[in-house]
Amino acid sequence: MSGRFNAWAAALLCLAAAHIAQADSVPMATVPAGSFQMGKTVDRGYGAMDGPTHTVTIKQPFKVAKHEVTLGEFRAFTRETGYVSERKCNVYKEGTNWFIDPERNWADPGFAQQENHPVVCVSWRDAQAYIDWMNRKTGRHYRLPSEAEWEYIATTAKLGGGTVTHDVANIGKVECCGGKAEGKDTWIHTAPVGSFPADKFGLHDIRGNVWEWQRDCYNDNYNDAPADGGARESCPTPGFHVVRGGSYGDAGEFLEERFRLRGPEDQGYFTVGFRLAESLTK
Repeated sequence: MSGRFNAWAAALLCLAAAHIAQADSVPMATVPAGSFQMGKTVDRGYGAMDGPTHTVTIKQPFKVAKHEVTLGEFRAFTRETGYVSERKCNVYKEGTNWFIDPERNWADPGFAQQENHPVVCVSWRDAQAYIDWMNRKTGRHYRLPSEAEWEYIATTAKLGGGTVTHDVANIGKVECCGGKAEGKDTWIHTAPVGSFPADKFGLHDIRGNVWEWQRDCYNDNYNDAPADGGARESCPTPGFHVVRGGSYGDAGEFLEERFRLRGPEDQGYFTVGFRLAESLTK
């Protein structure tokens, strides 16, 4: 009897190990340490912001997921945990601008998606809930990237000679929030992750496809910002966090490495998703 019990227990352990290994199989790339000049003061008609330019030195390499979190991955999380997100997905329509459509959510953003497309209509809180689940399953310490880490990657690993085109990313019209198919970009909305070339670090869709939530609270400027690449955890405007990278509905300055927007942490957007990062320990 004991031998049969031991065999059964061993089989369960093997199944558990295989399950953990599968959950832990997030393809990650290592980004080397380095320094760069972050930020640039701009005025888009409502005051100076996004500056001053300052030196950021990232002293330790860190890991970033090669792809944005997919619809299938987020669906697996909700099925296992029963997690229910708030139905607060912002959409854009000409003549009405941005508004919350209660009929839209991550499972139905208003356009067709396959399981390997990046999940959208997820809030910053939804992203944190997914990360907490991943960390419990795997014993890892996944997190969202800081916006300094994102800008460092975008600045030092540009594709296409610094110009983002439809040949190297899933992007849209210069006018706000309209999809466009052109060249190798055959998608009006989201594209399967990894459909376009990786940057020199091995990361796909850093710009284009979907905007990405960052760990940071949103601040209008970089006064007193960390110089080590860390995230700002104090929110001067409660509950607002940074998004970066542009999407399938953007072009022009929205794809520039310095460009940043903000969003309420309890709301999603049909152009915004997220990806994982992880600090490396010595």
